[in-house]
Amino acid sequence: MSQIYLTESKKAELSSKFKKKNIVRWLKFYLIPGWRDPEFTATEHEIGKIKSKRRKFRRLLTPLTILGFIMILFIVFCAVYAPLITPYTLIDVTHPTIVPGGQKFAPPSSDHPLGTTEYAYDLLGRLLWGSRTVLTMGFMPVFIAVSGGLIIGTISAYFGRTVDAIIMRLCDLIFVFPNLLLILLLIPTLGYKLEWIMLIFGLLGIPQYVRLMRSSVLQTKQNMYVDAAHAGGADNFKVMFKHIVPNAISPILIAFFGLMGTAILGFSAIAFLGMSDETRIADWGTDIYYARGQFDAPWAAIMPGIFIAIAVIGFMLIGDGLRDALDPRLYK
Repeated sequence: MSQIYLTESKKAELSSKFKKKNIVRWLKFYLIPGWRDPEFTATEHEIGKIKSKRRKFRRLLTPLTILGFIMILFIVFCAVYAPLITPYTLIDVTHPTIVPGGQKFAPPSSDHPLGTTEYAYDLLGRLLWGSRTVLTMGFMPVFIAVSGGLIIGTISAYFGRTVDAIIMRLCDLIFVFPNLLLILLLIPTLGYKLEWIMLIFGLLGIPQYVRLMRSSVLQTKQNMYVDAAHAGGADNFKVMFKHIVPNAISPILIAFFGLMGTAILGFSAIAFLGMSDETRIADWGTDIYYARGQFDAPWAAIMPGIFIAIAVIGFMLIGDGLRDALDPRLYK
């Protein structure tokens, strides 16, 4: 019993000392100008981080950004559940032969809710399967361009001088030729396979990201923590990709979604010119290419155009929302 009594007594004594210490700290905090308590400062910092994250999240939840998310979710839904929504397989809507008993550019009916297109393909089936092509074509070229631009742009800005001059002149050389002209020359030469088309789009997009990443790294590498990393003996690779890149990558992430929309629009334009892998994939640009001049079947061109607009506008709205939420210059 005496041990229990001493323990409880000790607890009461410690509690009293803790309360007195807190009272003294509160009085110093309020009465002494400029006095900062380490525990109060740490708590204030954590609350500030939480509020900052909430503010960024609220900035992201604007009506236009939410609309963009809804548009992209619609495209993703069509891509994921295409086998369940339509009875037609990918082969049924891509093999370049007339469907037995089918009618080219037939009007909407119970069998074909959105009508048919060239080779009597079911238009709804092509739109649903084309969602997968669009998401792939939107992501992969931009991923190639971002990865290459991030690495090359970081090396160019970090080492500077001769390395920077050589890389920038190579980028300028690529910028001299319009991308569309290079694409029109390279795709027929290499072939109309989707893999080659994505690779060409991705490689031609690298110079743009090189310049964007270079400008961000040039600002970031002037910070004191980079000098501290050098003083601590860190090698160039570690300084570049551990200390500089994580703090310079924000502009790349902001531009990522917007350029996905640009890639989709560019691929649709190339497909409209007849340069797509139409025997293996379904894509909306080819549907518009099939429907050119078919004024008696406007649905064959209008519906693919609407789907292209949904995908492109959705990604661009998300990109604009991320820029508005993450750009500190807009919220000083």
